[in-house]
Amino acid sequence: MVIRSSDVKVEKVLSMRGGKGEVEMTHLLSKEIMHNKARLFAKMKLSPGSSVGLHKHEGEFEIYYILSGEGVFHDNGKDVPIKAGDVCFTDSGESHSIENTGDTDLEFLAVIILL
Repeated sequence: MVIRSSDVKVEKVLSMRGGKGEVEMTHLLSKEIMHNKARLFAKMKLSPGSSVGLHKHEGEFEIYYILSGEGVFHDNGKDVPIKAGDVCFTDSGESHSIENTGDTDLEFLAVIILL
């Protein structure tokens, strides 16, 4: 199966999870295509100063793969600088957020897997 870039849904979300600014979310695969084993597979883009607010995962885990830019990953109360090539993992029962602290867009892949 090949899904063309012209066929994916692009969504712009203001104040995502209580965060700052706007997040552009490109939904790469639907839950149905992933046999309802994953809730999200998307490319996320945060402009400078934008963030996804702090939130907790229950019964699922989330992975971010940083494609470009730089920022801060808030990992259960600890702030960790991130850049392209880094992987961020949030397990079930844990909380996280992400913020673009750089001068260019912060782009990353986000995957939420159901337990």
